[in-house]
Amino acid sequence: MRSACNRVVGCLILAGGLLGLSAAPSEGAPLSVTELLEHGDLHHQQSVSVVGEASDIATQVGPRNRLFYTFVLKDRHGSVTVIMQGKPELSDGDAVMVHGVFIKSRKAGRTTITNRIEATVVRQLHDTKQPFVG
Repeated sequence: MRSACNRVVGCLILAGGLLGLSAAPSEGAPLSVTELLEHGDLHHQQSVSVVGEASDIATQVGPRNRLFYTFVLKDRHGSVTVIMQGKPELSDGDAVMVHGVFIKSRKAGRTTITNRIEATVVRQLHDTKQPFVG
């Protein structure tokens, strides 16, 4: 029984890796931005998956000329800042899922970073910007 279980777990980890997902077990359904902010202390410095709408996308150059970008992930009741290495593959208004480490509040030199996700994955939830008609 243990051998069969290990094979299944191995296949799930392999499939997750092929899909670009983390090998770490999921904590459940992705959070909304509002849920994340309402329970920010609980999620501080924890891996989270959050869904929302991207806006205010800005590309910047960091140390050693490495590109990174920032954007605001928002829903109807709140917003958080997201930082991710690389070039953005999204546009303002895109529905996205972000996976990364949530920072409720942290001192960085003379500034304080609040409500930020240091992302490892940013994925569009759909390829169309057309509103749903229902």
